[in-house]
Formats: sequence, C-alpha cells, structure tokens
Amino acid sequence: MSGVVNIDKASEVKPDFVVNIEEGLPFPDNSFSQIYSYHCLEHIRPQYWKFVLNEIARVSKNGCVLEMKLPFDNVGQRTNCDHYRTFSWHSFDQLKEDGLREYYADLKLVNLKRNPSKLTKLFFYLFPFLKYEVYFKFKVVKKK
Repeated sequence: MSGVVNIDKASEVKPDFVVNIEEGLPFPDNSFSQIYSYHCLEHIRPQYWKFVLNEIARVSKNGCVLEMKLPFDNVGQRTNCDHYRTFSWHSFDQLKEDGLREYYADLKLVNLKRNPSKLTKLFFYLFPFLKYEVYFKFKVVKKK
C-alpha cells in the first residue's frame, strides 16, 4: 500500500523496517498522521513502557490518529509468556487526564471511539474469556 510503513521486530514477516521499538523508532519527529498498532504494545517490557509511548508521541504529528488492537485482560492473555501486560477499556485513561499524564508520556490522547456501555463492560468483565482483544482509536494531542 502506498504511504504505509510496516515495522516489526521479526524479519521473517518481511516488514519495511526491522525495529525493536524498545530501542526507539527510526523516523524523524512529526512523521506520521496515522499510526496503526496491531498486538504490539503488550510485548513491551515494563521498564520501556514510558519510552515507547514517548517515541510514539515523538513520531506522531499533532492530531495523529492512533489506532491500536491489544489483548483484552483475561486469564488466557495474562498467561501468555510473551505478554507483559493486557488491556481493558480504561488502560489509557491516565493519558486522557491532565493531572497524571506527564508521569506516563509526553502526549495526550483524545478518545475518537465511544467506549462500550456499562452493561457491555460488565458482561465482558464477568466473562472475559469471551473477548480476545480491545480496540482503541485516539487523536494524539502534543504539548505545545
């Protein structure tokens, strides 16, 4: 696809760039107006979490659309030895609030996708094995 840059840590999937994002992203600041991440961030070791979020912020243009599919918090996902974390609908709430955001990363996320209803959330929290992944769509707002 024209205009799409594919990165992966695994060379066998033949990405455009073989990149370990824990070491940084090989792109200039403000490079992307859209970023799509499919089951990537769960593999980030805890000590690199803030660094990777800041790298995403660095390469994002202000207003960048950030879409992510990540494993939903359930026992099956938590026991995957290659996953350092799982996610729920509230996993990025700290990046939407002014008070705590600076502790986590140098970006603010504005939700572009409505969260599910309380009843839907309750259902999947009671029966998490029925949900495999959670989808996020944010607009990145950079510090001035």
